[in-house]
Amino acid sequence: MKVRSLAELPEKHRCLKCGADKPVSQMVVVRLRKEGLFYLRPRCKDCHNEFERGRRREWKRTYLRRWRRWNAELNESYWRQRNSEKRVEINARAYKRFRRHHAAILIQGRLRRRLGMKVTLTEAKRLAKTYGICYPTRFGLTAWGLKECERIRSNMRRIGKHLDPVEIRMMVYADGHFKKPHLQKMPYQRASKMLSDWHANKRSEAA
Repeated sequence: MKVRSLAELPEKHRCLKCGADKPVSQMVVVRLRKEGLFYLRPRCKDCHNEFERGRRREWKRTYLRRWRRWNAELNESYWRQRNSEKRVEINARAYKRFRRHHAAILIQGRLRRRLGMKVTLTEAKRLAKTYGICYPTRFGLTAWGLKECERIRSNMRRIGKHLDPVEIRMMVYADGHFKKPHLQKMPYQRASKMLSDWHANKRSEAA
């Protein structure tokens, strides 16, 4: 149906695709520039969009298959670059998460490596808040707490029972012989700095 103005179009029209009578606002109306007319297509916008999406999707797949076959080197380079960017993005997200939950993640690692304990991040954050960022290392214990560790270890050795030093420290932490969390410093920082300096010296010697 072709008309000179939109006012000449009928109020309702039947969609030949779904068979429903719909108002003109829901039908597909095309303006023919050369003729200066308006053309009413015999299908509604919903059916038209569904049909066109399927066609365009299939056309895009066909086109991409052909392009990849003809431009194998460009395609490989593109995916290599994309994977590299994805890895950088994933590493950036992981680093951001590590910085946000630094103390809790370190506590998780210590308990997993030394005792094989699997602690959730929420539980590790609770431990960090209660006992401080040094938990369960010796750096967070007071002088009396360190003496208490030695006393428990000697008692256990006397009765022939062996406990891991981390387990003993956890018991002492639970008894309250630890420094206040806001007074604790991040443990192993000095060892980390020494290791970084050692690697830097090795690189400079190799160069």
